[in-house]
Amino acid sequence: MRKVALAALSAACWSVSPSFAADTHLAMISFQPQVKGLGCLKPETLGMIKELTAKIGPIQITSTCGGRHARNSQHYRGNAIDFRPLATSPRNAAAVAKKIEAVGGVGSYSNGLVHVDVGDREIAWYGHKRSRRLAYAGRGR
Repeated sequence: MRKVALAALSAACWSVSPSFAADTHLAMISFQPQVKGLGCLKPETLGMIKELTAKIGPIQITSTCGGRHARNSQHYRGNAIDFRPLATSPRNAAAVAKKIEAVGGVGSYSNGLVHVDVGDREIAWYGHKRSRRLAYAGRGR
């Protein structure tokens, strides 16, 4: 009973389903102040977060659906997060994310943040805007 009540409270606070909140995965996630929760994310994205945190440990989410992104960003569609890995290196986190079936895009930035999305096209990058190196793998999903 107590676990169910805690899951419902967590779900209300972070705008996620009680089943997601009941998992230990919510305990593996922290947020920067500008992130208002996970309610804007699609179920596929939440599933990807579960799998990612199970493999790399805790993360600090720095961006979900809000904020400023590119015009056609997967963030605005509820398909993407940016995060800081707390128990491994950004390089290792990006490598692990690339192996997750649901992941369509992985990017790592020079400031230690990692971007993952569940978009349709497989893409990977490193760096910011002008210095960015892109690699298209074209899984054709």
